[in-house]
This record gives sequence, structure tokens and C-alpha cells, in this order.
Amino acid sequence: MPVMKLPAILLGFILPFVSLAQLSIKGKVVNASTGAVIPGCSVFIANTSKGTTANGNGYFELSDIPPGKHDLIVSSIGYETSVFSFTDGQLPLQLKIELVVKVKELDNVDLEAYVEEGWDKWGKIFSDNFIGTSANAQQCKIRNPKAIRFRYYKKSNRLVAIADEPVVMENKALGYVLSYQLEDFVVNFSERSATFLGYSLFEDMDRGGKAAAQRRENKRREAYHGSIMHFMRALYENKLGEEGFEVRKMQRVPNVEKQRVRELYRKASEKNMAANNGVLKVETGKQLEGIPADSAEYYRKVLFEKDYFEVYGKELLSADSLIVAIEGAYKGMHFEEYIFVTYKNALEEERYIRSLFNSGNPGHRRSFVLLLNEKLITIDKNGNYYNPQDFFTSGYWGWSEKMANSLPLDYEPAR
Repeated sequence: MPVMKLPAILLGFILPFVSLAQLSIKGKVVNASTGAVIPGCSVFIANTSKGTTANGNGYFELSDIPPGKHDLIVSSIGYETSVFSFTDGQLPLQLKIELVVKVKELDNVDLEAYVEEGWDKWGKIFSDNFIGTSANAQQCKIRNPKAIRFRYYKKSNRLVAIADEPVVMENKALGYVLSYQLEDFVVNFSERSATFLGYSLFEDMDRGGKAAAQRRENKRREAYHGSIMHFMRALYENKLGEEGFEVRKMQRVPNVEKQRVRELYRKASEKNMAANNGVLKVETGKQLEGIPADSAEYYRKVLFEKDYFEVYGKELLSADSLIVAIEGAYKGMHFEEYIFVTYKNALEEERYIRSLFNSGNPGHRRSFVLLLNEKLITIDKNGNYYNPQDFFTSGYWGWSEKMANSLPLDYEPAR
């Protein structure tokens, strides 16, 4: 049987429509227990501007989905959030999403007692750790602060935030309205750490004329350059140096002398307490027995030193030394201990310098990265990476990578 060939001009019209169909997700949202449709659900691709709302019959459709690995997020008040992970290679998809009714929280579920308080008490702590304290953060506002509840656990000195609906943040600096499905938020005051986990949907504010649009683009470009997204894209394309990044190995070497001095004080304190019925007693102007008086000033200085010293590698690391696996369109990053990342095309924000109680001049943006659990990180060309909770940062990224500087994965800086 002869093969019929279509004219080339006709193929030009057919292919775009096939491509759009292949990059789509259609589905229906129902109650997992009853099978009843759930209208009005929020449906979006996490950390992008691709989102919609299920219609009255629970149906939804998303098209023109960008390449890469993504999470489809489906949420509705009163239900547990549904997260469906997929890659563009699986498209098109026809899904049935079953949402589970959220079980009412019971006080006796928590083994540790807590105090539940509101925005007036904890709002600033939440904003500083969620939105950030950068210049862009000064132009951000949470529209629905009353949707956020706070629990303070006195025994473990932790603050937990819970949101019954997406947290909606208006970012006038970057020109986005951001809906954030908050899944986890914890500030550990004892450990001086803050972590939050959730899924973002970006909506372009698109206000004002050309001048306003240009200002927004300038701010977005500033937020992008030197960010983790920029770093991941540069790493994927093997363009770290070209894009302004320098990466070195870093080790944290224990301060052995501080450990020794601590042990001396521990033994001296235990001996003192044993002789005083469990109470530590030191006479004014005297040292603990076992601590030489002529060494006391030196010991005090040692105790104020860091627990660890940072030792940096002299050689720059290439992308090839960090990428240890390639599978299709995805690459795997792994390294031992820490890496020290410097972005040389921009200086630190003055607000960051002040946050360190440092009066020095801004330098290049320097960040530390540790792979928690020593797990491989999967990245794609959009700058997306999995699992983000295994990619632990401190230094400049630890301060700057908050929602005020957040950009959608489908953002591309204007050249």
C-alpha cells in the first residue's frame, strides 16, 4: 500500500496543534471518600505561573506546560493538599484527583504542650523568615494574615505556623501576586534556624504602563542574577564561570582547642557542684578549682571562638566535577561536605551586612551549601531541583532566598 505524503505547507499547520495537545494536563477533582466532585479547587504547577480553577463539575485543564520535572498541586479548603509529580515526557495526562478530607486537629495529638496565638504576637517573626528582610521585602504585603495561625512550643522553643488557605502575598517590587500553599513552617529559636515548605503560584500584576513594566523587569533581573535558580541553570549548562559563579570545596574543621577548654570547665564545674550539694558556687574574683588563674583570660577568648574553622579549597570546581549523573534531560549533582559559592557579578545587599551586625563594606555574594542526608540533587534546565529540602544553604543565600526574591520557574531574564 503506498504511503501518502502530506504537503510540507500542511505539516507546518498541523505540528503546532499536536505540540500544544502533548503539553497539557486534563483532569477531574473528586472527594476520595464519596466520589462527589469538588468544584472551585486551585490547580497549578508548583513554582510557575501556570494555574487554573476547577469548574463547577470539578474539571480542569492546563496547557503549554514548560519542559522539566514538576509538581501538580491541587488544593481546596477543608482537604489535604494533593501533590502529583510528573515530567514533560509523560504528557499529555488525563487525571482523576482524589482529595482526602482534612482531619480536624486535636490538642491531644501533640505530645508537647503549646500556646496558640495570632498575627499580632508572631506576625513579624513570620514575615522576616517567610518574606525576608531584603529591599524587595519592604514592598511585600500578606493580604490574608488572619488565615495564618501560630503555635509556640515553650519546651522546645519552637514556633510553628499553620495556614488554613493559601497565603496570598503581593510583591510590588517584582510585580507578582503569589499564592503559597504552606505545608510546613518552623522557627527553632534554640538552633537559630527557620525552615518552610510549600508550593507557589505566580500571577503577573501587570499594572501601569511601559515604564512600570520596565521597572518590574529590572527588579526581576536583579533578583534572578546570583540566585539559586540562576546557579542551577548555569550548572546545568556548564556555564558557572561564564555566569559569574565560583565554586570551591569547603571543610569545617572542629576547633579542638575550644573543645579542650570546654572539657576543662565541665570537669571543674562537676567537681564544684559535687562539693556543694549540686549547686555551682564560685567566689567573687576567684576561678573554679582546676582552672589556672593565669590561663583564665586566654580560656575566655577561646570560648568565644567558633566551634568550627572553615577551610577552603584553592581550586575552582567545574560543573563536571559536581554533576555525577545524567539521565535524559535531567542531571544529578552531588558533593562531599560543603561547597562555597561566590557570585562575583553583584555585591551583597547592605541590609544583609546589617543583619550580621557588621559595619564593613559589601563584598561578593558568598553562600555555603550542604547536602542533607548526602542525597543526590536532580536538576533540570529550568533551574528546578529535587529535593529542595536536601539542599541546605547558609550565608547570603540563607538570607536572600525568601519569597520576596522568588521568581517562577518559567521566568527568563530579558537580554
